[in-house]
Amino acid sequence: MIGGQLPKLYLKLFEWFCKAELFEELQGDLEEAFEENIKLYGVRKARNIYRLEVLKMIRLSVVGFGQFHSKLNHFSMFRNYLKTSMRSLMKNPLSSFINIFGLSMAIGVCVFTYGFARWTFDTDQFHEQKDRIYLVTSVYDQEDGFPASGITPRPLAKVLAADISAIKNTCRIDYGRVILKHGDEVFHENIHLVDPEYLEFFTFPLKWGSPAALSNHNSIILSERMSEKYFGDENPVGETVIMMFNDQQRKTFEVAGVAQEFPTSRSFHFNFLINYDNIKLVAPDENSNDWGQSVAATLVEIDQPNELENTKKSMTKYLSLRNEKRDDLLISGFELEPLKTLHQKAHNIRSCFAFGSNSDEKAVLFLSIISVFIMALACFNYINIAIISASKRLKEIGIRKTIGASRRLVAVQFLIENLFVTCFALMIGLVLANYLFIPWFEGMFSFSMGFNIASVQLWSYLLGILLFTGISSGIYPALYISKFQVVGIFKGTIRFGRDNALTRILLGFQLILASLLIASGVMFTLNSSYMHNRSWGYEPLSLIYTRLSDPSAYQLLATLMSQNPEVKAVSGASGHLGRSHDDLIVDMPGRKLEVREMGVGAEYLAVTGLQLKTGRWFKAHHQEDKQAIIVNSSFVDSFSLNDPIGAVAKIDSVGYRVIGVVNDFHSYSFEENIEPTIFRLEDPERFNFMAIQVNPEKKLETYEALEKHWASLFPDVPFQGGYQEDTWGDYFREISIHGRFWRAVAVIAILLAGLGLYGLVSLNVAGRTKEFSVRKILGEDYWRMGIRIAKHYARLFGLALCLGGGISYYFVDTIFTISYAYHIPMNGWGVVASVFTLLVVLVLVVFVQLSMLKKRSVVKGLRTE
Repeated sequence: MIGGQLPKLYLKLFEWFCKAELFEELQGDLEEAFEENIKLYGVRKARNIYRLEVLKMIRLSVVGFGQFHSKLNHFSMFRNYLKTSMRSLMKNPLSSFINIFGLSMAIGVCVFTYGFARWTFDTDQFHEQKDRIYLVTSVYDQEDGFPASGITPRPLAKVLAADISAIKNTCRIDYGRVILKHGDEVFHENIHLVDPEYLEFFTFPLKWGSPAALSNHNSIILSERMSEKYFGDENPVGETVIMMFNDQQRKTFEVAGVAQEFPTSRSFHFNFLINYDNIKLVAPDENSNDWGQSVAATLVEIDQPNELENTKKSMTKYLSLRNEKRDDLLISGFELEPLKTLHQKAHNIRSCFAFGSNSDEKAVLFLSIISVFIMALACFNYINIAIISASKRLKEIGIRKTIGASRRLVAVQFLIENLFVTCFALMIGLVLANYLFIPWFEGMFSFSMGFNIASVQLWSYLLGILLFTGISSGIYPALYISKFQVVGIFKGTIRFGRDNALTRILLGFQLILASLLIASGVMFTLNSSYMHNRSWGYEPLSLIYTRLSDPSAYQLLATLMSQNPEVKAVSGASGHLGRSHDDLIVDMPGRKLEVREMGVGAEYLAVTGLQLKTGRWFKAHHQEDKQAIIVNSSFVDSFSLNDPIGAVAKIDSVGYRVIGVVNDFHSYSFEENIEPTIFRLEDPERFNFMAIQVNPEKKLETYEALEKHWASLFPDVPFQGGYQEDTWGDYFREISIHGRFWRAVAVIAILLAGLGLYGLVSLNVAGRTKEFSVRKILGEDYWRMGIRIAKHYARLFGLALCLGGGISYYFVDTIFTISYAYHIPMNGWGVVASVFTLLVVLVLVVFVQLSMLKKRSVVKGLRTE
């Protein structure tokens, strides 16, 4: 009872500094005094007196660190263990290499995964106001499509700031496309039109200039990249640039600031910022009081999170104002999405000003699974190799036990040795991650994850990896080896490698994991080839295009290009496949649905190579076709049309008759699902794009001719054209990268599985040295010995590869389903390849063991016990 009331900290302190021979007597006196003081003064005061008495004991006659000295003796023991570990590493270089190589590769992959995860989940966390800024989203009242949109009514920001006290400030964001001219340089650029509060809402510090300059309608703020593009390394503040809006209106802006380089982990940024009041230059019909018009983003600042629900309820009164103006697309409410987590939800918000990190979060999940698999392979390897190495240290273990070492101390010795090896592997793994894995990954995807080797979180993670890996890989060998009895060791009755159930089970798991990773590498490689060869649904290889600058551009350019003998056909459209489209609501009996829409010339669908499934094309100068549409197969399926030809779809209360159906086609990439799409006839005066069908063999020359005609017709407007096969940007490169990444993972898996198999086979052969020596004397050939070795693993291989093959099939299919909207149909090639690869590894391992048996002395083998 008394001992439980003593101040534990001071009790430990006294035990630490007191001489060993004095401790028991003095501590007894202190406890007797403490008991008396409790009776006289109570527990609280007695504890204070005890503390004071302990401090008084700190004098030369008492201080000797006696009790602690015995604990310090363990330091010498640990130092001895480290020396033993180093000697063991030097004496067994092959085993040491296998252990360190496997663990360092696994740790390197884990560090790489950590770096990518930190980059993903740190997105936008550098914004100082992230907990107070919210994006207003519109909730749609429709069956399908996105549940919310970042587009909001144009007047909303002003009324929110005036009507709702919880909202401290608002900021609007809109976009524009301009021609920017500085000196002799002319480029098409995208600009942000924002309220002056933009640089208060978001933490984008300026390298030069003042954020307050954004209040000036004639000022512009540049990103660092744009500053270097137009002005080099010089400070451009005070310089001017000319912007042309809608290819007509010009305005001169003075550079008032340059932003610092943006953090790598962000979901949005800007190239140019100008004051929002310049919006009329971008949209001449803009009316800030019209609830039927929209702004790209409305952001609000709310200090108190508990005000969110009341704020959202207060916003419902604006629904009627908006819905009266846009009854074709009703809004059922407004939501507030916090900036802190916006990147995680942006993929579910249509037209969100920020990019979503959903695909990156999926990648983190896959990388985490891969890291666990590879770490398991490495730990299994270590367990097998550690047991092999211990067979050469039996006498050392026996001597240690003879002189008094307990099983616990022997187990601790091997655990400490394992932690030492793991620490060494951790340093190598960190180097591999920092100088190989991460740069390789960043180079493939052309980005930077901002990996910081000096991060406190990283070293905390590394400490966890060290302890987990060291203990998980070393605990079984330590307990297994430490149980050997001294008598058995010195009598030579200890047998290694004959049969060890756990090591065989671990090898089975290794084979299954290796099957998964190898099959993934094969299938992702095949999928890359499949994607490259998959049909787009039209003919991109014979198509070039250009964006038009003004309404007169189409007729002028079409006339010149039609005279080119390599041009087969020319047409125009308001949008273009792979470049742009509009969204609208289509109302048909039984269903209302948002679909994609493109206004096209009569020949556009045939020029692009779209395939007519049923019905007919548009007819030029056919007045009835002004009220007609052509749809794709997904449109027919979405509306469950049994006989689509002649069906009437209402758009803005106007009826349009379906005259044709085209086969489904991929507008942007195979990454997204094919959406219901309609085509309507458009007047040439509203064409924004020109599509040109050319002779594929003369495509380069025709494209150069297009550029020359543009330069002669519109010398002040930059040319914007391209080859249709390039409209998807880096999509195919990214698909190829997926294959390269999984192939690298498969190679690592093969190496680790091979090392694990080598360890277990070596263990088996080492335990049968005397048997194989006798067989050699009796004349048995080496191939028969090889068959004996392989037969020992035949059942294990058969069972593991059957399980691994089946699991691999469903594992890869699941990854494909999650990762791709369209992918190669699952087949057995990946499974077959993984099984064949692992069988080859087994044959190679057995062959190596046979080579070693040939070189091994029969005399030494017979002496082995």
